[in-house]
Amino acid sequence: MPIQEAYREEALLKLKDLCQAIGPKIEKLMEEVDEEDLEFGLRLDMKAKDLEELWRSAIEENNYMEITFTEIMEHHDGAYLKAVFRNQTGSCHGERYVSVRSSGRVEIGHALIIERETIKIRVEKVGDGLFNLFIKAK
Repeated sequence: MPIQEAYREEALLKLKDLCQAIGPKIEKLMEEVDEEDLEFGLRLDMKAKDLEELWRSAIEENNYMEITFTEIMEHHDGAYLKAVFRNQTGSCHGERYVSVRSSGRVEIGHALIIERETIKIRVEKVGDGLFNLFIKAK
């Protein structure tokens, strides 16, 4: 059964709202960054308690994401399925990483990727109101 377009649009609107809210905070952090540091990548921390609810609704609890990658891998402790789900709006996309191990263990991770003309920014939530940014030149 195909997804309702309104449901898809609602999910993308949540992502767009998050990207618009996080943009100015990233710009402020970028003011102090030397462009040469971005060649190999730079990790920054950002405190943003006000983004907590937007992150949860746009990334962690967003029920609509398209499958962009699947792989079945053999590992020393058994086989596992790896899948990546993604929502994308413009140069901003939310990703969910899911690994299901043969033991039944499920691991889930989330990230927000923002691409600009010369840089790529990966945002991950690491705690209550605390986000990790990895910024790298393209």
